[in-house]
Amino acid sequence: MSEEEKRMESGARHGLIVLNRHVPEGWVDYNGHMGDFAYGIAFSDAVTAYMDRIGVDAAYRERTGATLYTLDCRIGFLRECHLGDPLEVELVLLAADDKRLHVFLRLQGGDGRELALCEQLLMHVGRASGSPRAEPFPANIAKIVEQDRAAHADLIRPDWLGRRIGLSR
Repeated sequence: MSEEEKRMESGARHGLIVLNRHVPEGWVDYNGHMGDFAYGIAFSDAVTAYMDRIGVDAAYRERTGATLYTLDCRIGFLRECHLGDPLEVELVLLAADDKRLHVFLRLQGGDGRELALCEQLLMHVGRASGSPRAEPFPANIAKIVEQDRAAHADLIRPDWLGRRIGLSR
């Protein structure tokens, strides 16, 4: 695949690489390739890595009781991957407000080809009052989020984003 084909597959690749790993044995299913559940784990681990980047890390979660909740998530499966294959997840922050993040994640193989795509809506939630409640990001986190949003504002948005699930007619 040429560099241009790679770039056009789902848009320019200028997001943040938030996860690098290899397919572990426990992610391989009865079909001999990475199971659908494992794509979800990879994307979840990638979001956790992004949380660390913006300051919603383990220390913050322990100190404040706040974290990010996933409100919506959609995964598109494009290609199989197998035991030991290298994986990389790129994250693009599509939009953000005072308490929510809209992210696009691209799972790529070692050759740069897309294996899966994921779109998620996340919300900052505090539990200090006992029950979970949406809360604005603290100023230091909001600043990092805004910097990432601005850095990603001009990236090409893949047509895949926002599509509904259904049967074609």
